[in-house]
Amino acid sequence: MPVVSAIVCFSTACAPQQVVVIDGDTIVVRGEKIRLLGINAPELKGKCREENVRALRARSRLMKLLEAAKVEIDRDGFDRYRRTLARVSVAGTDLGHVLMREGLARKWVQHYDGQQEPWCQPNVDAALKAWK
Repeated sequence: MPVVSAIVCFSTACAPQQVVVIDGDTIVVRGEKIRLLGINAPELKGKCREENVRALRARSRLMKLLEAAKVEIDRDGFDRYRRTLARVSVAGTDLGHVLMREGLARKWVQHYDGQQEPWCQPNVDAALKAWK
């Protein structure tokens, strides 16, 4: 798994940490799996080539955003897989919002109306806009 170095802040305590970037919406800090709150990034083992390509781009972009930065992690519960849900930000900017704005993630919704994930649709960019 790709690893970057960052200054990580939980609440008020900050310390240099190694951050493992699993994919575009999941990181690991000190053994704690953290899912970026409010987004869903494409899967590395996706259903189509476009999803695989975007998954690699999302992971790479998240690594760049975290690299050598002061990263703030604001925990907000757990998901069904017991990963910590958290707002992850750098300089006050939510990294999930950055990934969505750049077309590398979509808004996460618990229950959706059966829409196909946008990554494998013919016009990916238009499909992503429908998720915003």
